[in-house]
This record gives sequence, structure tokens and C-alpha cells, in this order.
Amino acid sequence: MQVTAEQLSRRLEHLAELESHLTFRISRLAKLLEIHSAAELSGTGLNLTWYRILLVLSIFEETTAADLSRVMVLDRAQISRASGDLLKQGLLKARPDPRSKLKKLLSLTPEGQAALDRVVDRFTARQERLEGLMSDETLAGLSSAIDTLSAYLADTLHHPEATPVTMTDR
Repeated sequence: MQVTAEQLSRRLEHLAELESHLTFRISRLAKLLEIHSAAELSGTGLNLTWYRILLVLSIFEETTAADLSRVMVLDRAQISRASGDLLKQGLLKARPDPRSKLKKLLSLTPEGQAALDRVVDRFTARQERLEGLMSDETLAGLSSAIDTLSAYLADTLHHPEATPVTMTDR
């Protein structure tokens, strides 16, 4: 089917209208980043949720699935499934939480750390590539905008753990 100049013009007007919605643009960017991340993980045996759990645990060292859910702002069931898979794969280990009989503390096994080490350089290079697309001023503005929106939404939705650390003392 051939698209006329008038039809193309109308489609571009509609797209411009859609792109005037900030949340649409952010959502689309988030999806593109997820697709790009999945491509970075291709052939590693890790999916994006697994990678993110390994990364968070490498920083926190040990925490519960509930805390992972809060910090990562992911559904508890998704975290539970993913951490269960990682436990079966031998990439995580669990021990009873001395503060709660019902909870377990999760941490990386040496195999989990090795799996993370095999991919972390890809993501470091990716971050450098993405940041290199912007001037220092643009990157600072983007970071500030992300923090402002995140802090507002974390407060509005009563998720204080999702407030960016850079905003917690303001």
C-alpha cells in the first residue's frame, strides 16, 4: 500500500501529538533500554531481571527478596520467581534471617559473582557510550530531571525506598 504525502503528514502530526506526552516518551525510552539491555545479555545465560538482582546483591551484599522488590520497584512475585531460579542455578544462596523466621537473606555465591563479572564490563561500556552521547550539562540536567520525577513518584506512591539517594537529604 502506497502512503500519500497527505497521509504521511497526518501520521507525523499524530506522532508529534503522542510525543508531546512526557510519560509516553519516558515509557518508550525505558522499553528501548530494556531491549538494548537484553541484547547486551544475549548468550550469557542471564536475563535482565537476573542481572539486576545480581548487581543489586553485589552492592548490598545480603538482603531479603522483599527488600530487593522495594529497591528495584519490581513485583514481589517476579523477584521471588527470579531469585528462586538464581538459587537453583547456584548463583545465589539463602540463609534464615535472624530478625524474621519467615524471611531469608539472599547473597551471591562465587558462581553468581563470576556470572556478574562476565557481563558487568558490557554494562559499564554501555553506560559510558550512552553518557558520551550527551554533554556534561545535558547529562546533569537529565540526571536531575530523573531524580526529581523519581522523588515525586516515590513520595506520591508511598515508596520512600525508591527516592533517589541524591534527593533524600533535600
